[in-house]
Amino acid sequence: MFETNNYSFNMEENKNKKFEIITNEQLASYIKEFNEDVKLSLATLREKSLMCSSIWAKWLQYLYKEKENLQRISDAKKKVMQRKMSESKNVDSVLRLKSEDKIMESDETMRRLVGLSKNTQTNIEYIERALGVLQNFGFQIKNCIEVYKLNFEH
Repeated sequence: MFETNNYSFNMEENKNKKFEIITNEQLASYIKEFNEDVKLSLATLREKSLMCSSIWAKWLQYLYKEKENLQRISDAKKKVMQRKMSESKNVDSVLRLKSEDKIMESDETMRRLVGLSKNTQTNIEYIERALGVLQNFGFQIKNCIEVYKLNFEH
């Protein structure tokens, strides 16, 4: 059984099973949560200004969790490849390279790991961009407060 924080599947599943599409539900969850984190209104300005560092820390934690997941997936891919390659020990190096490509295409477990790896990389890219937005979030809140003050002073 291979498990990460977001995904799990049995690496010894029946090879005759139909390939299932791996959806990136975690990314959808991140998008929804980030939209809530950066949603501003007059009622939430003060709360959000006080929570900027907490929001930043939360997204930084998500980034590290996703990077750990990517490492676990990479390790699992290596184990599958080593297991498959050890089954064909008498193959010369040229055939070995071709068989690595063949394993990547034909082995269901490897295809699923590649799909999980792509999803996790997408999650990491999204979180890195979200952190970029959050770097300026405090200034955005400050500017909103200044505009609010200007509207009520005149």
